[in-house]
Amino acid sequence: MVTNKNIPGSTTVPGATAETKWWTKPWFHALFVAFFTFLCFTPVLNNGFINWDDNGYVFENEQMGKPLSESVPYFFGAHYFIGNYIPLTMLVYALQYKVAGLNPQFFHFISLFIHALNVILMFWFIYRLSNKRTFVATLVALLFGVHPMHVESVAWVAELKDVLYCFFFLAGLITYINYNEGSNKRIWLVFTFLLFLVSVLCKPAAIVFPLVILLIDYYRERKTDKRLWLEKLPFMALSLVFGFVALNAQYADELLRTQYAWWQKICFASYSSLNYIVKSILPIHQAIFHPYPVLGNQPLPIYFYLAPLALVLLFYIVIRTQRKTRLYVFGLLFFIVNVLLVLQFVSVGDAIMAERYTYVSYTGVFFIVATKAYDFRKRWRAAGKVIIPLFLVAVLLLGYITYQRCKVWRNSDTIANDLLEKYPQDWLAMNNKGYILFEQGKIEEAIELFENALKIKPEYTRASINLSNAYLRLNKPELSLKVNDQALERKPDDYNLIFNKGYFLYVIGQYAESLKWFDKSIELDKTSQGAYLYKSECYYYLKDYPNALKAADEGLKLQPGNYLLLNNKGYFLMQQKRYKEAIPFFELALRIKPEYNTTTANLNNCLQLMNSAPKPTEPENN
Repeated sequence: MVTNKNIPGSTTVPGATAETKWWTKPWFHALFVAFFTFLCFTPVLNNGFINWDDNGYVFENEQMGKPLSESVPYFFGAHYFIGNYIPLTMLVYALQYKVAGLNPQFFHFISLFIHALNVILMFWFIYRLSNKRTFVATLVALLFGVHPMHVESVAWVAELKDVLYCFFFLAGLITYINYNEGSNKRIWLVFTFLLFLVSVLCKPAAIVFPLVILLIDYYRERKTDKRLWLEKLPFMALSLVFGFVALNAQYADELLRTQYAWWQKICFASYSSLNYIVKSILPIHQAIFHPYPVLGNQPLPIYFYLAPLALVLLFYIVIRTQRKTRLYVFGLLFFIVNVLLVLQFVSVGDAIMAERYTYVSYTGVFFIVATKAYDFRKRWRAAGKVIIPLFLVAVLLLGYITYQRCKVWRNSDTIANDLLEKYPQDWLAMNNKGYILFEQGKIEEAIELFENALKIKPEYTRASINLSNAYLRLNKPELSLKVNDQALERKPDDYNLIFNKGYFLYVIGQYAESLKWFDKSIELDKTSQGAYLYKSECYYYLKDYPNALKAADEGLKLQPGNYLLLNNKGYFLMQQKRYKEAIPFFELALRIKPEYNTTTANLNNCLQLMNSAPKPTEPENN
């Protein structure tokens, strides 16, 4: 049993009386903070999807339209989504789709609702951790709930995994405290393990859970004995398993970066850590993407070299405080542990830091602030008249910033404009805004941004693909080929560039040459229905009907419901005057895509040709 005397700073406020009024009850504080948080985030309910990962997870994900009996095994199988193994999150997406289709407001409501629940769990976790200090729990929950750095986790449909894993993560921390304090210890430990398992199935970031519960043991001055370590072994084993899965997922989606030296990664990690801490106090210069510095042959800016020294100094100062209190060590390590995996020691993706990574980690910072405010208020009663109004103003200001920041996430255009405003010389910002302009039909403006992005980062394949497609939209396939060939010189085995080369050759009528590239793309990805589709059409234009049919059949084996391939097969049969064989393929294509007018015209034409074809003459009986 952990008693009050074992918990740092557990002395009660002199003169405090028993809480009797309903508005002083902890449950009321928790519900009020959740309600206030919900109000601050209400603009997200008017937001739509954005073209940044929302498509890969939801509105372009073919698994959303499949029966759950098919999609659930797929989610829990060896399948990754944008470099993540997140089967439970994908299941929640699928359930939302079943309920509301592609209604973005419903998806945003669910994310916000879970965030409000997380606020309640955060209150309860801190309430228990701080020896039932309502003031500390309320302040931490408020800061967690309305901090502008948490907008990304809530307002971005693609970050459902953040709010979802946090829900089970916090619930597991609460049950672990129950395990330490209550009876039926074995049951509480089992519950804690199960919640950890569910959390890590929502997002791999939860693998740090064993380290966090060790920090709780440290803060509550639990005796370090054999039992403490043995009970952590199942948690650590599970962390290792899912850590391996997470690395494999990042590797499979080619998100790992190796272009930086080890000492540069230390500078980046130190800079990011300090920047996160600064932004917990001053949440300025927010963006969906914070890029690495563009180096070229230049050295890093001086502040990157100073960052490791500043971080070491901070650790030294904090460790020196351990003699008097464990608060600072606990709070700082809680923060570091929860951002440790994303500090770019292993470079993943193209961002040096991301605001969503603060969603759980800021708890350590907020806990230090709230506890010290409580202690100050306790020692100097008159200070309460200053501290409470001060924090009320701070929370209201943070809530206002959050309210306005939510509006930036309105749609793809608003988020692209915001990113380009914050990083006007960033290649990814240029490409993203260029893509928006491309979709809006502003092709010339889009081309300028794609070209500028490639000047900064010539190896950025996505910008090359977008630029070549923009030239094709202007009916300049030769320029499309030129851009694509330049990118192929740098990445000769890139599937998208190889496929596009075949497609651009197909557009300009070089069908025989086009076939070679489609065959090469199929070697890289045998599931590419697009390659089979255009391959079949190349053979058709070369008047090689048997191979045209063969290519269509190969594609249909992979995707029997591909209405374009079904239409093509019907058309090829019709051209060979095999009308009766062609009709079922046209009819099946129309059942799948009734509004596809090309198939309707082909079917009508096929019926007319069949009816007008001369009937075979009957032999005469003599």
